[in-house]
Amino acid sequence: MRLKDITICAIASAILTTGTSAAQITKGLTKYAQDLFDWSMFVNDKRWDDSYKYISYSDHGPWSTRFTAWYAAGLLYRNKGRDLFNAKAAIENMLTDHGINSLTCQMTESYESAWYGTFKLSPDEPYPTPDSELYPPEIYTTYDPNWREFIGTQLVQIVEEFSNLLGKSLVSRIEDSLEIAAVGSMRRNGSYPEGDNLTPAYTNPAVMRAWYVSWIGERRNNKTFIDYANSQGDAILELFKSTGSNVVSEYNAPTYYGMDTWALAGAIKYGHPRTAMTKNAKVILKHLWEDIAAHYNPYLANMVGPYDRAYTRDLVSNSAVIDYFWWGLYGYGMGPQPNKLEGDLLFDVSQGAALALIMDVVAEHISKEDAAWLQNKKHWDGERMITKNVPDALGADAEVRVVTSWMSASLMIGAQRVNETVNRGQQYVPAIVQWAGDKSHTPHPYMTFFSLYPTASSIDAIAGPNSLEISYPNTTQDGTDIFTFVLAQVPPSWTLIKKQVVSGLEHLPCLDVTVTAEGLEKQPVVYGSSVIDNRVYNISYVVPSGFTGVPRVSFEFDYTC
Repeated sequence: MRLKDITICAIASAILTTGTSAAQITKGLTKYAQDLFDWSMFVNDKRWDDSYKYISYSDHGPWSTRFTAWYAAGLLYRNKGRDLFNAKAAIENMLTDHGINSLTCQMTESYESAWYGTFKLSPDEPYPTPDSELYPPEIYTTYDPNWREFIGTQLVQIVEEFSNLLGKSLVSRIEDSLEIAAVGSMRRNGSYPEGDNLTPAYTNPAVMRAWYVSWIGERRNNKTFIDYANSQGDAILELFKSTGSNVVSEYNAPTYYGMDTWALAGAIKYGHPRTAMTKNAKVILKHLWEDIAAHYNPYLANMVGPYDRAYTRDLVSNSAVIDYFWWGLYGYGMGPQPNKLEGDLLFDVSQGAALALIMDVVAEHISKEDAAWLQNKKHWDGERMITKNVPDALGADAEVRVVTSWMSASLMIGAQRVNETVNRGQQYVPAIVQWAGDKSHTPHPYMTFFSLYPTASSIDAIAGPNSLEISYPNTTQDGTDIFTFVLAQVPPSWTLIKKQVVSGLEHLPCLDVTVTAEGLEKQPVVYGSSVIDNRVYNISYVVPSGFTGVPRVSFEFDYTC
């Protein structure tokens, strides 16, 4: 629904002027950050449910608490017409019930529960019901503990930027809410409550937790909060530095690199200067964007894999949160940008207004050399090889994942060596090959790719110049009886004009491939399944019963266009 009392002219043009306040930290935005802000508000204005004061979007129900929190920051910064009234009403809907007639979404009824202090995904959602079948507790399904961090950090930005607009009473209620959320966040240790996985290696919520818990600790002079947050902030930095690679553990994850950047820049801009997370964020943010620039291919407008977590394998076709930093720093159309009406973009851009307010900090932590590379659009000469050691825990016996990435302008290869007992799931991309499948496509070459679908939990994948090798070192694990590759984004010019048919990985648009799969049985190619955003060709090699040795598939590539 549209925000009823904003003028038709403002909605139609999506060019929104800003009325800043005296105490506001962000006095103005660059033209590119303003453009991101404007599009985010234009999209969210049309989703606003003026009766319930929520963003109407089927994120995890008919309305989205998280989207509403992000929108509130934009309303307060824009501050035109009924923006302030609606922002206050939206914030009231998120906070602990103090007898105010609002659709309170913070869950506070069960102090000992795993969901204490987090927020309902949608206001119509029941509380989890451990004693009935109505809505049994299931982490990340019937409740999401990370929404303490998503919404908690957003409330920190709102207070820091707009406290004089909100008034002392509402600011105090926000602080009360964050104290409750902090209690729930601090209980999480990676194994407790049941099913929990939040450790310093789960980078994006770990940084957000350290930021907002330290912030509320400083606001309320709560030494327990401050000490906990400082210990977490130091642990995050120690893990980041532990292998010498200076990398976050949730590595090369385009959506979550965006959330990492939000959290690190927010901690710098809004955190107390003496807190560990604020100080350490300055170190991590600088190195994070050095690594992003190293992995970025301006010709394809994509980051080379592999990806610890990826909802999209192509940042141009489908949105990831990291895209919005190119938009806010260098302008829409610079770097990886999907069409403004692409479905994932309409999801991710909900946070755009809040992200626009921290672009100044991000810009300060990117070198001039890297900024120039990130703004490049042209074909470039040469090649680049990157090797990183990624930690998931501290200690002499802790496993380290070895990540190798090779790229030229037209062809990129990424791979990861991992030795684990639990499969990382569909978001994990342990090996991927990406290339310009149609060089004539504008504004960027149309990128074709194939990746290894992760059936096994231990994988030796190594990328090199024009090469990729994949093997299963532990054949006692489930999923080591098959190598499944998914091929996507085959240009229609190849199938329709050139009348080509995918029969395997050997002959692909603009790419000749030598495949060696000794002793393995190639299966018939099947098309039509979906993996995340893509309809894919399934090209598999089965390890037959009685096979001896280490199952292995290797590739040599020749880019032909």
